[in-house]
This record gives sequence, structure tokens and C-alpha cells, in this order.
Amino acid sequence: MDNTSESQLNGSNLLGNIQPLPFKGIWIRLVAFLLDGIILMVMTVMVFFVLTFTASSLFGDEAAAGTFIILIFVFIFAMLLYKPLMEASEYQATFGKYFLGMKLVNQKGERITKTASFIRAIVFLVQISIPFVNMISWLALLMIGFTEHKQGLHDIAAKTYAVSKYWQGPVPFQEGFGA
Repeated sequence: MDNTSESQLNGSNLLGNIQPLPFKGIWIRLVAFLLDGIILMVMTVMVFFVLTFTASSLFGDEAAAGTFIILIFVFIFAMLLYKPLMEASEYQATFGKYFLGMKLVNQKGERITKTASFIRAIVFLVQISIPFVNMISWLALLMIGFTEHKQGLHDIAAKTYAVSKYWQGPVPFQEGFGA
């Protein structure tokens, strides 16, 4: 590494153990969301082509159509599980967040539980999926850019924080604020 000590990567500086705020804002999280979409789309298209081509070659075009319909349901189920299971895993992030140097933590700076991850994912999916709620809830996603701890509604509901993957320790709160 080029003149970067391990203590600097963990967030401390030379003036003591004072750490800069670790929270990740709206723009890098948006890029991570788009990166996740690209990664998942490429993987999905590859699986769809291989399985439908195989079914078509072995059993005919009707089997390929049936395989395609089954794969759509499998894809939806996989998408519902991808985000919460990845965020509660050792990676503590989806692939997009991980590649961009982020992780999700609770207030103690620990890996989030599967329950918190599913709460976070459900609130997020409701925000982006239901048409009328979608118009209003984009404001709840935009609040990431304006809240002190860079939290969206889904983060607040699950009590989670998006921080640098090098962050160690509890999430810093101003004295008298926070949990």
C-alpha cells in the first residue's frame, strides 16, 4: 500500500483515535444499486439463455417456453432473497456495495441480523415497487442525502447504517443524540 497505514484504513488519524464520519451518501449508494442491477441482469440473461436453449434442444420449443415461465418465477424469488441474504452475510453488503467499499452495520458496528436485513429489504422493495407509494417514497430514498447519518427510510426502519467497509467499532453519534 502507498503510505496508507492500517490505522488510516480503519478510520483513525494521526491526532489520536478521532475517526471521520463513516457514513456513505446517496450518490455512491445509487451507483451501487445500478451496479447490482447490471450484475444481476447479466447473470440472469446468461442463465435464461443456457436453460431455455438446453430445454429447447432436448425437449422442443414448448419445453423452452415452459422453462422460460418457470425461470421468471425463480428470478423473482431470487431477487427477493438476494439483497437481504447478501447484506446479512459475511460480506455485509450486496455485490455493488461491496465492490464500492461499503458495508452495512447496526448501531454497535456489527454485522446486521437476517431479521434486520429482511426488514430493510421489505421497506426498500415497498418504496420502489408500489406505484402510488413509489411517487412519494422516492423522497424517503432522497432523504439519504439530507439526514445526519445518511439513512433512508429502509435504514431507519432496520436501524442500519451504510459505512466504509474499513470502518471498525460502533457508529459515532453526537453527544446527546442517537441511540
